[in-house]
Amino acid sequence: MKRLLAFCLMAVLLLTLTGCGDDGAGAGFRFPLEAEPAQLDPQVSTDPAAITVLSVLFEGLTRLDDRGQPVPAGANWTVSADGRTYTFTLRQNQWSTVSVPGEETPWDEPTPVTAQDYLFGLQRALSPGAPDSLAASLYVIQNARAVHTGQQGLGALGVRTEGDDRLIITLNVADPSFPATLATTPCMPCNRAFFEYTAGRYGLEKQYLITNGPFALTAWNHGESLLLGKHEGYRDAAAVLPAAVRYVIGVDDPVESLRTGQMDAVALTAAQVEELADTDIQTVTLQDTVRSLYFNTAQTPLHNADIRRALRDAVQWETVYGYLQAQGEAPATGYLPPDATVAGEAYRNPGNSARLVTDVAAAQTALGRGLKAAYPDEKTPSLPRLTVLAPEDGYSEDLARYLIQSWQKNLKLYCTLETVPPATVEARLRAGNYQLAVCAVTLSGLTAAENLTVYTASSAENFTGYGEAAYDLAVNAALTGGRPEVTAAETLLRQACPTVPLSFPSRYYGIAAHTAGIHVRPFGGGVYGSPFSFQQAQKWED
Repeated sequence: MKRLLAFCLMAVLLLTLTGCGDDGAGAGFRFPLEAEPAQLDPQVSTDPAAITVLSVLFEGLTRLDDRGQPVPAGANWTVSADGRTYTFTLRQNQWSTVSVPGEETPWDEPTPVTAQDYLFGLQRALSPGAPDSLAASLYVIQNARAVHTGQQGLGALGVRTEGDDRLIITLNVADPSFPATLATTPCMPCNRAFFEYTAGRYGLEKQYLITNGPFALTAWNHGESLLLGKHEGYRDAAAVLPAAVRYVIGVDDPVESLRTGQMDAVALTAAQVEELADTDIQTVTLQDTVRSLYFNTAQTPLHNADIRRALRDAVQWETVYGYLQAQGEAPATGYLPPDATVAGEAYRNPGNSARLVTDVAAAQTALGRGLKAAYPDEKTPSLPRLTVLAPEDGYSEDLARYLIQSWQKNLKLYCTLETVPPATVEARLRAGNYQLAVCAVTLSGLTAAENLTVYTASSAENFTGYGEAAYDLAVNAALTGGRPEVTAAETLLRQACPTVPLSFPSRYYGIAAHTAGIHVRPFGGGVYGSPFSFQQAQKWED
């Protein structure tokens, strides 16, 4: 009987992808994935495709609302007076079920989510051998670093349970941003019994995954799509409107996919937005990206901050800004783009926004000082010919030429321009295989402070090699502080000049006609989030 019910439910879910209820609820939605997830394991997965799917399959103790603020999810919480001990009281919730053809398993029936499940998830995320990038985000938990590095056992971790519905976490130091950390995928619960049942196959196929979020994995068609169905055992299932969501791997024609209803939200170019101007397609503009001039600070002479500042101040900025505006791109007014927030409010404002200005005299003085420090054994040191890497897209090439012409005019510096496909630029940035590079990067933190972490010594997204203890301390203060602390960290970054912000490119999304409740999140939803919020999504016919 359970097999028959499961079959009927699957049929209903598939039908809802093409139809909808009279009130607009109960419909199915389609969203794109750039690639197939390597696996669906919250404590292991780091690829964006997996994180996008995991963030709606699972629910942490907390979640981030549409302003990026932590709110109760799997639990309510209290915090001790010293800010170091968090006590979480779980809300009643259930794991999804799985049925394996020809096999009787304990997972055909709903199982309650317990505090032990959250404990086991954190232990997995911090066990020796767990991905460093995931574990490092949890080092604020008492003894977490020592546990991850094998210096202490899992029993030393500052996380314990009291019964099935209470989890207590002790931190090394007070950290007001900790509730937001708990919304990330490494902190999702994991049922130990089910994990052991999968025998090393956890998250590799539909039958090897149970989830506690608003959706459950219904089908995984490798190379094509992943189908998610509404999880009826979810604690707040009544508030989840879509009956199903399909993530489609790869979209050939975004415009056509929106027009025909094959996609409900998809990324667009500026030209595609213009193409859809006279249609019912809704468009969303995001300013969460910074186009910058990157310096490889691991290389001589660019390891010297005076030389980097000299190159910045020698640029003919009015010419560069004029070119940017003529191309419809906003000149950068700092390191943080307009969508970055502090306490849910935009960080950028007239008080902390400023364009760069040309100062040839200061540039020449800084260059002389920097060359003496970089080449102390030379009597009359000079800059070697440098190579500027840029995407071969015409626009970036011209922008790089304006920079090179400025340096030739004001510093008598001659550079070589190397152009490669855009994907190659980012790959070489990640590998440190460049001297200078022009590249647009969408940051991955939802808040201004989180965006500043990309320049810390431990960040995997720090493409420059820059690392200063004073800056790392300033960012830590910004993560737990407010606007003044963010400004102080950005000021230090401006002084160190590991990159030079050039512009704030806009990114665009299209949302299908006759839909409501689909929200596009800036910064791709954050490091461990989803680019779309759609639990309240509805659609209707003409």
